[in-house]
Amino acid sequence: MPFLADVQRGLDGALALARLDPSGMRRFDLTVEGFWRSFLAAVVASPFYLVLVMDQYSRTGTGPHLGNVVFAEVAGYLLGWLVFPVAAILLTRLLGLGARYVALIVAGNWAAVLQAALLAATALVAGLFPDQPAGMLRLIATAVAVAYHWFVFRTALETTGGIAFGFVVVDLLLAVLLNLATDAWIQEG
Repeated sequence: MPFLADVQRGLDGALALARLDPSGMRRFDLTVEGFWRSFLAAVVASPFYLVLVMDQYSRTGTGPHLGNVVFAEVAGYLLGWLVFPVAAILLTRLLGLGARYVALIVAGNWAAVLQAALLAATALVAGLFPDQPAGMLRLIATAVAVAYHWFVFRTALETTGGIAFGFVVVDLLLAVLLNLATDAWIQEG
């Protein structure tokens, strides 16, 4: 089954990077076909995203109609997988890192599965604790996910820590803007 082989290969690379092993990059398919197949990570990560959305709405309430919430969240999720890759085209070219663009997106896509799994597991565990310890647990998990994000970007781009940090900041800012737009869409519905 090609799908399962692609997923296994992508997750193997992401897990190696999670162990701070830069050789994990060799496990990814860094061809153009591998680039497109790395977006299968969105399918693999979707159950974790569902847990995160359910956690968010269990703490805040859905407010408007559930149908509008579901539509907005699905649209936001899909756009989230496209916004950074488009921005990264410009950034990598601007910084002379265009040759590392495919590696950045492939590694970042597969790493996103592990990040989503970590945050979803944390949300489930945090639900067992009062607000303050739960918040601290979420903060720690988020810090770990961001540090991993930085390592993946630094390794994939073969660049300095500062440039990798800039890419992480851009990715996070785009995610925040997309979340704000999704929330506004839900509130208007």
